[in-house]
Amino acid sequence: MFLQNIFKPRAKESAPSTEEVGSLGVKYLKRFWSTVLAKRNGVFVEQTEQNWRLDNLLLNGLGLPLEETMQYLMNAAPGFAEFESWILSKHQGRLDPLDVARLNSVFSGQPYPEGLRQNLREIEEMEDVLSAEDLAFWEEHGYVILRAAVSKEQARATENAVWEKLGMDPHEPATWYEKAIGKGMMMDFYHHPTLRANRQSKRIHKAFAQLWQTADLWKTTDRTSFNPPETATYQHQGTALHWDMSLEPPLRFGTQGLLYLCDTPAHQGAFSCVPGFHRRLESWLAGLPASTDPRRVNLQAQVVPIAAEAGDFVIWHHALPHGSSPNRGSYPRIVQYLNMYPVDFKENTAWR
Repeated sequence: MFLQNIFKPRAKESAPSTEEVGSLGVKYLKRFWSTVLAKRNGVFVEQTEQNWRLDNLLLNGLGLPLEETMQYLMNAAPGFAEFESWILSKHQGRLDPLDVARLNSVFSGQPYPEGLRQNLREIEEMEDVLSAEDLAFWEEHGYVILRAAVSKEQARATENAVWEKLGMDPHEPATWYEKAIGKGMMMDFYHHPTLRANRQSKRIHKAFAQLWQTADLWKTTDRTSFNPPETATYQHQGTALHWDMSLEPPLRFGTQGLLYLCDTPAHQGAFSCVPGFHRRLESWLAGLPASTDPRRVNLQAQVVPIAAEAGDFVIWHHALPHGSSPNRGSYPRIVQYLNMYPVDFKENTAWR
């Protein structure tokens, strides 16, 4: 898991103060950089649950993917100024001052600046995007579809960016299998302007705000995914039915989400889940024999594929077993992942 020791530790070392900043003026950033490099070099630095949470807030506040950032730090071992330059390169040379101010407010325990508070009020005062029927469906089934989260034109622009990144032709199926996509179906594709624009969707933000009952949410910078149809020589590369949360009590509320970038009927590799399982997960776990690994129990018979159109956004409760499904259509399933969570959200660091 994130920031666990992967080298034999040598000796304990203290990290820089949270208040120590560099040219970007971001608090906690130097501490994070120092801690990761210390662990890379085999030096023990105590990692608490609080630091785990702050690490994730830092990366999400800066729009940095976890794995990409960790790979860069572990492989390049940059100096701090070099790390700051790398961060700027992911943002066309400039950080949003409100993003910096928001991070610094959290790390120093100070109120948000007025500009940020105004942005959050706009989301709070927006008309609801999830109806009472949508919310009732969410409570019952553990997922909900936000229709037209972004326009079809915006979804198509993002889809086209994916095709361009992959170097494939949407009209030439043979090109869909000529090269590896990434890790299975998952692409390391994060910083394109159209991906950023989707993360700024106020409709998506409002939907998460309704579920979390607060507009003060932090956005993740997640991967995109490309799931082409199965062929005689190509089999589905997605993960089996799974949870991305720890199953160790206490089981906390959490969300996950994805944006369909093209129309996706049920047979076209659609996102799949076991509806309603969030309501019985705890009792189900308690009823398993002591030696049973819950992640190996076959729940496939209960899986339902969730069809939706380009621009629709699916949010699901993270207690739902879920995964992608084999694509038996004639066109790829292409999606962008995005989640939001409040500042006080705590993940279980004890993994089960």
